[in-house]
Amino acid sequence: MADRLLRDRVVEAVRAADLLSDTGSVVSLAVEALSAACPHGVALAFTRRGDGGFGSVAASREGQMLRLESVPRPQAPVRWVVKLDHVPDWQQNRWVEPIRSGVHGKDYFLRVNPLPMMLMGDMRNPPDYGRIMLCRDGRMLAWLGLYVDGRRGFSEREQAELARVATELAAPLRLAAVLESSPAPPRLSPRQTEIMMLGRQRHDQQTDRQGTRYLAGNREDPA
Repeated sequence: MADRLLRDRVVEAVRAADLLSDTGSVVSLAVEALSAACPHGVALAFTRRGDGGFGSVAASREGQMLRLESVPRPQAPVRWVVKLDHVPDWQQNRWVEPIRSGVHGKDYFLRVNPLPMMLMGDMRNPPDYGRIMLCRDGRMLAWLGLYVDGRRGFSEREQAELARVATELAAPLRLAAVLESSPAPPRLSPRQTEIMMLGRQRHDQQTDRQGTRYLAGNREDPA
């Protein structure tokens, strides 16, 4: 029984590591979760790389995942209201409704950033929205938000549910952003590679001996 539990936990750990290393899946799942909390409108999430560029991106409209390559893009770079390397403390790592909080007005989408209206498929009526900016040391690492019809807005129940879900998604999104920003490992010389392989072989041999002693002392049926 103990050996079966050990194997099960190892499998679970490997699956968790595989999922977290697949940053695109983490971002897509975050979008699906936020959309489930409020199934109307457009949910959007993306990570931000260390060089300031954007990494994984995912979006859904009315609960259906979008193919971003088919979505029109703004002709000019989007100008952000908030400085992404110096996000105000009160807007970091918490659900905020920028229009309701006075960060900007709805004309921002008409004059500066048309992308949400493009995603919504409505170029006449600017949306309302809420978002969480995942930050470290004041710098935005990832963004998750939901745009809805500005004439409808959010109900109190939706506001509470979106804030709760966004908070729960903060850790995996932040980790996804950190993984995408990690520098590539340096290339090793042939001699360094040889040393690494010898060290790995010794580690594997030691692990095999420890496993043999463990199984020899375990009298329960592992099947």
